[in-house]
Amino acid sequence: MLCTTPKGWLNFNAVWNVVVVAVALSTLTGRETAEHLFSVAEQEEHDLALASALEHYEASIAADPSNRWALRATARARWLRARSEGGFAPLARLEHVRRDPAAQRDGVVVDALANDLEAFPPGEVRVEARMFVAEAYATRLGRTADADRELRQLLEESEGDPPIRVQAATRAVDIAMARGDVAAAKQAADRVAKIEPQLPHRVYRWARRRVIERGAIAILALFVVIGGATAVRRLRPPSRSELRRFFPRAVAVAAYLAIAAALVANAYERGNALPFLLVPACILPIAVIARAWALAGAPSRAARVVRATLSAAAVLAAAFLVLDRVDVRYLESFGL
Repeated sequence: MLCTTPKGWLNFNAVWNVVVVAVALSTLTGRETAEHLFSVAEQEEHDLALASALEHYEASIAADPSNRWALRATARARWLRARSEGGFAPLARLEHVRRDPAAQRDGVVVDALANDLEAFPPGEVRVEARMFVAEAYATRLGRTADADRELRQLLEESEGDPPIRVQAATRAVDIAMARGDVAAAKQAADRVAKIEPQLPHRVYRWARRRVIERGAIAILALFVVIGGATAVRRLRPPSRSELRRFFPRAVAVAAYLAIAAALVANAYERGNALPFLLVPACILPIAVIARAWALAGAPSRAARVVRATLSAAAVLAAAFLVLDRVDVRYLESFGL
């Protein structure tokens, strides 16, 4: 059902509007006529008498192309004509919901519009209705699966202004990235690659970070298993005393690094101090395990090289994971 207003009432209103306008115009000059027609068209658009509104916007321009409302009348007429499919019934249905401030929070209303728009003819209105429904599902109702469905159907549409298509693709990419679906994110971004080439690049960088993330987790796990297991099995009492003496120094160095880096970050307008506090906190246990491993491990040159290499890799892995979770801008500045 595309319109809740009785058909007979719409016809009566249309006839009455024609009569009122005809009587009013008989006593006006050209400019006055144009401005009066514009006022009538605005009221009709407000009342969702959209066909009459389009007619009177265009009549206003014809009556006096230089009247003070000519530019706005031209813009509104162009907007309405681009959305006239289905005799304006789809647009009236969408506008009825879109003008309701509480509509996007009402799941019943949004579901009803989502159901009705399937009967809309192809065109701008169906695209805009899908975007409205998708935004409501995603941002107001927390139904990301339903939002994703509508966004993907929107991207399948042959109609739609480029900005709306880019908005839909960006939202679909965000949803796919939130659930870690690389293939879905790439598919959505590729839909608008010609008009928004930065979106596929963004997805590519994100997908690359997901590969690095898995590698970082593997490195940390390997470091903890090998270094920790070696320290637990082979650390002798004298070495444990040395480790206890090392711990306060490691804490002091980590605190110094955190405070100094945080002060530098806060000196910049867009700086975020949190990563600089978390990275030293994550490096501290790595340093302790690395020292315990060094005390308990083999003294050969090859063993020392392996320990140093894996410890350094663990530090980089921890730093990557912190920045990826807290503020990805720092990784992007390195091209990641």
